[in-house]
Formats: sequence, structure tokens, C-alpha cells
Amino acid sequence: MNDGDFIRINFEMYVGEDKKLVSTNNEQLAKDNGIYDENTKYKETVLIVGSDVLFKEVNESLKQAETGKEYEVSIKAEDAYGLRDPKNIKVHTVREFQRQKIDPVPGQEVSIGGRRGKVISVTPGRVLVDYNHQWAGKPVLYKYTVLGVVDQVPDKVRALIDYNYNVDSGEFSVEENGDVISISVPEKTKFDVAWLEAKFRLVSDIRKYVPGKDLEIRESYKREETPKPEEKPAEPTEAASEEKNQEEAGVEQKNPE
Repeated sequence: MNDGDFIRINFEMYVGEDKKLVSTNNEQLAKDNGIYDENTKYKETVLIVGSDVLFKEVNESLKQAETGKEYEVSIKAEDAYGLRDPKNIKVHTVREFQRQKIDPVPGQEVSIGGRRGKVISVTPGRVLVDYNHQWAGKPVLYKYTVLGVVDQVPDKVRALIDYNYNVDSGEFSVEENGDVISISVPEKTKFDVAWLEAKFRLVSDIRKYVPGKDLEIRESYKREETPKPEEKPAEPTEAASEEKNQEEAGVEQKNPE
């Protein structure tokens, strides 16, 4: 495998000395270990060899990997999510949480000032938040099996959509026409605020990993249909009213009490 290659894998990631499973693309394995998440896409995962998002040790292993074989990579805590740093534990006032309409409780994950952390304790007027990564200070064991290489441009683009956005790439239409890549956005994505940020990351990644292509992202918005005014029934003419009155009178005569 070479830097820049898109590869399909199955994987498992364990943390800590007790090797607790924390992530996998195997749905049944996730359920068996109590980490199943209904919002997670359980399917073949596509990685880019040499990508900055992968641990250095995993990248080095991928470059030597063969299709169909299972590999294990052990990563020291300091090389994985880093060691725990006391400086990443901060004290906040309750008012900071109140301004964001957050009622802090221990164990709650929060985002304060653009940083994600976990509430450790709540005391009168004070909230202690740990901004260390949840797996900081723990070694990592990464298992994977290479299933194959992704060659087609549309498949590479879909992999980048999956990486950058939380909606299954299968709902996007992706086409390659010469030097142009066209992406049609599904209806539910058009009004999703998260898509606005994801779109910029996606464009950047496509330019980096699928170079030499123009990119079109199509978001079609149909015009709203103006409701037609309800038609009121025509007012009866004077002659029609008279005729109706005579008919009603006739009925009464035919059906005396």
C-alpha cells in the first residue's frame, strides 16, 4: 500500500490495559460488547493510507499490509491520545453554563468555548470540567483486515463524504464526467446546518486526495407552490331562489303533518 491509497477495511479498536472494545465497524460485535450506536454507519470502512487522522503506527502497518490478512497494532498511550494533563482540567462558573442553557451534571459531555470535555463535579457556583481526551493515558490496540483497494473516483468521493458527514454517502448521487465530479445532495441534507461545515471540509479533502478534478455540488430547491384560493359557490339568482322556495313548499304540501 502507498500513501494516498484508499483501502477498505474491517477494524476493531481496544483501549486500556484491560483491552476494552471502544470502536468497530462490525455491528454484531458492537452489540455484543454494549457499544452499539444507532447513529453509527456499520459497514466497510475506507481509510486513506498516510492520512493525518490515522495513528503513525497504523499508517506504517498499512503500507506493509496484504489483502485478507488480519493485523494487530499496539500503540503506547503517549503516542495514541496522549497522557492525561492536569492543565486540561478547568473550573468554570455555573453562570457560563446557564448562558448556554446547560444544567451541568457529573459525567455529562459539554462544549465550552469550542472545547469538548466532561463534567467531573458540580458544587455551588463552580463546575469542574476535564478536557483531556476520554482515552488519554490509555494504550490502544488496533486490529484490522484489508478487504481491498478503492480505485473508482465516485467511490473515493463517497468515502470522503462518509468521513466528513453523518449521513450515509449512499444517499448522495456521485458522478464522474471527464474532469468533473458532480455531487447531488439529498433532500434532508439541504437544510442541515452540519452540512454547511461538512461541505467545506469535503471540498478540501477532494482537492487533496482526488486532485485534477473540477467539483460541482448540486442543491436543487423547487419553488413553493402557491395554494389556489378556494372557490366560493355561486350566489343563487333571484329566479333560482324562487324556484327552490316553490319546490320546498310543494314538499310540505305532499307531506302534511
